[in-house]
Amino acid sequence: MSDRDLQDNLVDQNTAVKNIPYSVKEAEMSVLALCMRNKDAVGECVGKRLVPEDFADPRNGVIFSAIRELYVSNQDVNRILVCKELREKKLIDKAGSDSYVFDVANMDSVMSALDDYISVVTSNCQTRKVVNTLEKNLDSAKKQQGTVNNLIETTVAQLNALKINDDEETAFELLAPILKRNLAEIVKLSQEGSDRRTVKTGFPHLDKLTGGFRPGTFNIIAARPAMGKTALALNMAANVAGMYSKTVAIFSLEMSKKENANRLLASLSQHTNADVIINPHATKEQLEDLEKTVEMMSPLKIWIDDKANTNPVEIMNKCKNLMSKTEVSLIIIDHLGLLTYPGRNDGRQNEVAAIARSLKVLAKELNIPVVALAQLNRGTEKRDQSDEDRIPGLADIRESGAIEQDADCVIFIHRPDYYLKGKREKKEIEDAQLIVAKNRHGATDTVYVKWIPSKTRFFEPDHKSDPQDPQQSAYTRTSSSDSASSDFHFDDNDIPPEEVMDEPVYDDTYPDNPGNEELFGDDTHDGFPEGF
Repeated sequence: MSDRDLQDNLVDQNTAVKNIPYSVKEAEMSVLALCMRNKDAVGECVGKRLVPEDFADPRNGVIFSAIRELYVSNQDVNRILVCKELREKKLIDKAGSDSYVFDVANMDSVMSALDDYISVVTSNCQTRKVVNTLEKNLDSAKKQQGTVNNLIETTVAQLNALKINDDEETAFELLAPILKRNLAEIVKLSQEGSDRRTVKTGFPHLDKLTGGFRPGTFNIIAARPAMGKTALALNMAANVAGMYSKTVAIFSLEMSKKENANRLLASLSQHTNADVIINPHATKEQLEDLEKTVEMMSPLKIWIDDKANTNPVEIMNKCKNLMSKTEVSLIIIDHLGLLTYPGRNDGRQNEVAAIARSLKVLAKELNIPVVALAQLNRGTEKRDQSDEDRIPGLADIRESGAIEQDADCVIFIHRPDYYLKGKREKKEIEDAQLIVAKNRHGATDTVYVKWIPSKTRFFEPDHKSDPQDPQQSAYTRTSSSDSASSDFHFDDNDIPPEEVMDEPVYDDTYPDNPGNEELFGDDTHDGFPEGF
């Protein structure tokens, strides 16, 4: 309890005490009485994180503070020593005098009911905090301080912060039952093939490395501006919605719904690039191509919200509303740096830390993976010219170390050719890297991909040295829905002699596509630059 909290005079205390329900008074006094008679009771209270501020009667809070001090210093705890401790700290008056301490110690109470007493005390404390929060914001509303939306968002954010996390209440558990549950889950997933809630990105080697985006995880895709963060996120969204028929919610704070839709249209069309769509000058053939692509994309369950000024609280509310209509499998936020946090005015770094923590809580509460895009600072561009020096690291994430700390997975986009602009002829297809720099559920490594600037599209080719499924060969489109739509099969004439492979072996089992239907995106490679 702070000194400020202990500055109430006895008149104010007596006024406050009159408003406390008798059951709460009785519970508080019973807790203190047991603590002054049985040291184990103090340990139980400390273990359940009971603090002086939890007591509605200020006198009881002061007494518990003295009891806790004696316990921490490994001294005996009884009414005599508690009064002595309070007198030494000149807090005996705030504790209601020696006589009140003795009255509390004489309170009839039962050790077996201690948990119930503590529950009453803590529950009443949480209720008081809710009431105080509502009264404070009601006063702001009456004084018309701020806009209606800001008042609502601030109130909701403060109330959310008061919610009790059930995980924090979990006590010790023996290893054996934990292992049994884990084994049952492993058996189930082995039989089913995978957890249906885990979201595969459609990039096979990336999915092998990370295991996909797991439910309740907070994932970061970070890069310098113009590296393709939005493009990669949209490519993943199209794969998730197209290959796996799952629903994706996109919060686009930087680009409009129209711009996002055009990006998706360009990346999935066969013969039309982004420039034709952004600056319309399409030929008849290209218009037909776009019409066909739009028809193919229409079933995609991708929801886009492009409100610029938004925050984690609003995102939470909108996701819950959307989930009442459909099952959402993935949430994408573009990008984290444009989010705000209601009621925070203690500096941008602390605000970003609160935002990152809120997104982590959002993922856990909704049990859905959240992917947020983040900017990097200028450190990578100020380094030496070598490619190795340009590779980003966790320390390069802009604004707050809390992003790196709270994230379950951090993926960097690195395109070496980006730094060679003007130094050599522009490529139609560039090399790129997806660097998994943090992976709470597995190893870290680099996934090598290709980038087509004209179509704002990333895809994964097969490589001889890459780990492969025994039933798949290089340059072979896989037919499993766990493989990307960007695995391609080429004619021998298009491959340099040293790279010609054996006859492709197709997997015709279609585990996720029993009807052998044409998979989403099967023909999207037709428009790739000639000779690739």
